[in-house]
Amino acid sequence: MKTQLLVRGMHGLGDNIRQRALLRQLMQDHDIWLESSWVSVYHDLIADGLKVVHKATALRTQTKNARRERDAFAVGRPRASAKVMQVWYQPAEVRRHGSVMAAMCAAAGCNIAKADFRLPVPGSWLAKATPWLRLWGYDGRKPIMVYRPLVMRTEWGGCAARNPDEQAYAALFDLIREQFFVVSVADLVIPNVEWMTGLACEADATVHKGELEFEALAALTSLASLVFCSPGFAGVLGQAVGTPVVCVFGGYEKSSFFFGGAKDAPMLGIDPVDPCECFSHSHGCRKEIDMAAAKARLTAFIAGLMKEPAAA
Repeated sequence: MKTQLLVRGMHGLGDNIRQRALLRQLMQDHDIWLESSWVSVYHDLIADGLKVVHKATALRTQTKNARRERDAFAVGRPRASAKVMQVWYQPAEVRRHGSVMAAMCAAAGCNIAKADFRLPVPGSWLAKATPWLRLWGYDGRKPIMVYRPLVMRTEWGGCAARNPDEQAYAALFDLIREQFFVVSVADLVIPNVEWMTGLACEADATVHKGELEFEALAALTSLASLVFCSPGFAGVLGQAVGTPVVCVFGGYEKSSFFFGGAKDAPMLGIDPVDPCECFSHSHGCRKEIDMAAAKARLTAFIAGLMKEPAAA
């Protein structure tokens, strides 16, 4: 008989996606109850016995999703005798082990070599994405790019440090923009809580009011040929559904920290000349990017992708 284990999960969507790798391993020996604001992220694991219970939080996006999925959370709690595990990672452990995923595995006693957070996208999710494509007039002539504008938000003070150089981000996007049908995704519906920063970039479709629930967003990302983003959940979601990712880094962390557990999802990380790993909100990290080298790498990466058929 498997022992019960209460896993106190993390809040962020990207970290919840990475947690899938831990749960896959832990479920082999434990009856898992996971505290999270996200249910659909674990749909396949729930089918295998995972129970997701609501994790209380005042964070806006998490609260919004938990309210939407309130009827999908498991009823009840594990026994009082159940063991408890907190999913977490510290900056020192990320540096020591080489990636966020490796640090999470080390803290949970899991094997990074077997870490796999791939997320299957069921047909019911695809059915939620296709009406949006019709609404946007997508005709299939260009492959889809899911684009994340640079944002700031009051709930987390690290955005200014983490975001890449705004001019560089816009210039790299502009270099490849015409090759794609661009869908810009954000949730900026509440003024002065989360807002866009940097240069405005042209998109074919804009959904900036949180219109895409997680299932539709995951499906759209799986149909896309590219995710273009700064560090955050979008790149992790792209890795999880097997979509190539271009992620442009600023300060706070470096691109190698985002590898591990992605299992065959191509990712191009573009770092500053002097990549930082301070994990500080106030370090004053240098964000200058060697644009000639970055553009050459980006051009080669996209050329390699374009050898494959475009997503429909």
